[in-house]
Amino acid sequence: MIKAAVFDMDGLMFDTERVGREAWNQVGEALGFGNLDAVNERCLGCNKEYCRGIFQQAFGGALTLDRVLELAAPIQQQWYREHGMPCKKGLHELLDYLRETGRKIAMATSSDRSIAERNLEMAGLRSYFDVLVCGDMVRKSKPDPDIYLTAARLLGVAPEECIGLEDSRNGILSVHAAGMVGLLIPDLIQPDEQMRQAADVVLSDLGKVIEWLQNQG
Repeated sequence: MIKAAVFDMDGLMFDTERVGREAWNQVGEALGFGNLDAVNERCLGCNKEYCRGIFQQAFGGALTLDRVLELAAPIQQQWYREHGMPCKKGLHELLDYLRETGRKIAMATSSDRSIAERNLEMAGLRSYFDVLVCGDMVRKSKPDPDIYLTAARLLGVAPEECIGLEDSRNGILSVHAAGMVGLLIPDLIQPDEQMRQAADVVLSDLGKVIEWLQNQG
């Protein structure tokens, strides 16, 4: 029986990864490194420390994650001021359904807590979440299961009684390693065989999770 749902944030709840990708590319072009899509894809779902290693491998110190984040932040913030926090299809309906059926709700995001809190407040969704576990609160980044296991522990629910909702490769591998039921809702990256094998089910949007839960009995 599913007693809790643990959500990733970027690309799963909010359409922030597209905004971030565009901001990173603007920074890369301005600094003479061109399009940063390749390194951005490798960083999806990972915390800052993990991403710093990816940048070191890719650029050898010539371009750092911290420099990109510093310059990309005002671009992203301006976009959010103009457009608001972009929620993914079915998010509000799913959160309402989980609350109505008495299931606990957590977030397991690789973003820092300050960013998670800001995004939830902007979207008016903070009150739905019993637990937040963020990238600056755990030692190991996705794809390690640490963040999802921590969320289950804080919820007081066994991992196998949780669904973990993800959009990225590193994220769904983390859910799978934690022993949760993995629901993959693809965003920027379409699932390959490794992602499909790690997921228990692949769905087109968050609204489809309601139907899936109802079919579990």
